[in-house]
Amino acid sequence: MRKIVWLLLPAVASFAAVADETGTRLSGEELKTLVTGATVEHVAKTGSLRRWKNDEDGSFIATSNNKKYGNALGQHSTASPGTWSINGEGQYCIQIDWKREPEKWCAFIVKGTDGGYYLNSADPSRKIEFSK
Repeated sequence: MRKIVWLLLPAVASFAAVADETGTRLSGEELKTLVTGATVEHVAKTGSLRRWKNDEDGSFIATSNNKKYGNALGQHSTASPGTWSINGEGQYCIQIDWKREPEKWCAFIVKGTDGGYYLNSADPSRKIEFSK
């Protein structure tokens, strides 16, 4: 009986991974067309709303309402320089030099069935918006 469970476990895990990505992963060329020159809006896990415009040279200035830290005066907004790129795997990569906690990540961009864009999977908590 234990052997059957261990044999079925990879199949169940594989099905869960496929069900998680309910959308279409953008190719490198599609991604480049979408993100170059786009204004980006994204809510971080901390609840901070961040915005930036992807300049063609790979740079941007990001702004955030900084819900994680704020400051002693009760002001929350901040701005910091950053860079964007598309890596060899076709992932959208971000590096932002926030003063307290630098941010660096790469993610596949998935177009959901609703027409929205998401980081790695079509999960509403991972939504990212691109506009031109």
